[in-house]
Amino acid sequence: MPYDIDRLAAFLTQDRERNPSHYAMMTISEGASIEGGEMVLTGEADAYGHRKLGGIGLLTGELLKERTGAGIIYQQVGYLMRSGSPDSLDLMVATNYAVMAADLALDGSTGRMVALRGGTYTHVPISVTKEGVKRVDIDELYDADAYQPKVRHVTGKPMFLY
Repeated sequence: MPYDIDRLAAFLTQDRERNPSHYAMMTISEGASIEGGEMVLTGEADAYGHRKLGGIGLLTGELLKERTGAGIIYQQVGYLMRSGSPDSLDLMVATNYAVMAADLALDGSTGRMVALRGGTYTHVPISVTKEGVKRVDIDELYDADAYQPKVRHVTGKPMFLY
């Protein structure tokens, strides 16, 4: 989803001014790009010519610092997510996956993968991993004008987006 850096800076400045602690926070997907620009890619291309996404967060932080004069703290969420302790839901899902995978192995099933579909545990052919690019339904789940998720539209949606 391309974004306008000046518009984003205005939203964050307004948010910071309204916050009693005088800070604002944002999260950006590595697949995002600045309007008129391209996705930021890093590293060498793999055997298929693909490079990794990475760097839009740092670039956006620097541009926001330029435009707002505010201090920026940049943190890659992936690191935070990997370094946190698992909560009860993490443990439950991992345990259920392990039991389901063991049951598949004991039954002699091959080429299957445990999964959550529509909020329900199941197993699917491993070939689903090759079914194409998975996309977030931006119109349904994202307010592109305000650069915010539509969190009020989650009723009836599965807990895990797939």
